[in-house]
Amino acid sequence: MPKAQVASRPWTREEDRVVDRFARAIVQGTYRNVKEALPECQRELRRAAPAIRRTDVAVAWAVLCRAYDFGLPRRKHLWTDEELRLLERHASALARGKYPDIVTAARCYKTACGRAGLAARHPDNTISTSISVRAHALGYDSSRANPPLGPEELRIITGFSRALARGRYSCGRAAVPDCLRALSRAGLEWQRPEHRLVDFIKAGARRLGWQAYERWSERDIETVRQFAMALAAGRYRTVKAALRACLKSLRSTGRHKSLAEGNLRWRFSRCFVDMYGRLWRPAWSPEELRILDRFARACIRGRYPSVAAAARACGVALERAGLTEHLGGRGLRSKLLQRVHGIRATA
Repeated sequence: MPKAQVASRPWTREEDRVVDRFARAIVQGTYRNVKEALPECQRELRRAAPAIRRTDVAVAWAVLCRAYDFGLPRRKHLWTDEELRLLERHASALARGKYPDIVTAARCYKTACGRAGLAARHPDNTISTSISVRAHALGYDSSRANPPLGPEELRIITGFSRALARGRYSCGRAAVPDCLRALSRAGLEWQRPEHRLVDFIKAGARRLGWQAYERWSERDIETVRQFAMALAAGRYRTVKAALRACLKSLRSTGRHKSLAEGNLRWRFSRCFVDMYGRLWRPAWSPEELRILDRFARACIRGRYPSVAAAARACGVALERAGLTEHLGGRGLRSKLLQRVHGIRATA
């Protein structure tokens, strides 16, 4: 087999055909981008010219430039002709009332793109916005997707709002299946999005005094305060460990069953700041400081191109030493930068 040649030689006619084919496939939406088409394009190039080996960068640039020649938009948010044709069809169907709402039209548009062999190049919110703008230009009335409640619908939903306020359901979404069955028995079909029914049930329950979350009592706040003090005293090594223990204690009382750890974090942090005047930061051990100092001095000597690069190497050294307390987030880089400035100030 002949030895592979350097890829600086001109592209052959067979290679140009392969590049043209993949560039057109990208423009038509078969591939989302050049990176997705590159592996298969490389395989085809090796079949077409076995004696030549092109680098990924060279092939990618050749395909991209050829795709621009064939009309690939220079900005990703622009649409191809095939995408616009499908978008126009679904926007027109939405304006004629074929779809109950924009979300359904966008979902059907994505399904049609898949059947046509087009990759989903645009996010869902962009698709929905584009369909909405075009449908409104064609006379779409958005009030049809959310018509006002009729008297019978309002009576049934009010009953489930009352049941939610009495504690029969844990949340508004839990009442939706029973409410839909009640509407069906009454000969009514719910044609709006399901989340709108949840909103109606919760809104009616709030008017009756229902709250999505339990109010915080002084006893609950004292519980959070005790765990914040335990964290400061060293009983917990991390904020996450203290939060989990605090959440378990609050839920064991039968209250705050739907409270999430993320929602508790804000109250926990506020209690800690109120007591100590600062956010909690884990202390650095002498061994950690020794490793940190070594990499800070190496960074000053120019061994690393940036503090971020030195922080990554420092993190690897800490992990090898079994010291993983400060590996998450930006704390390590900030501490290393402080040490660099400290060394320079005392030099």
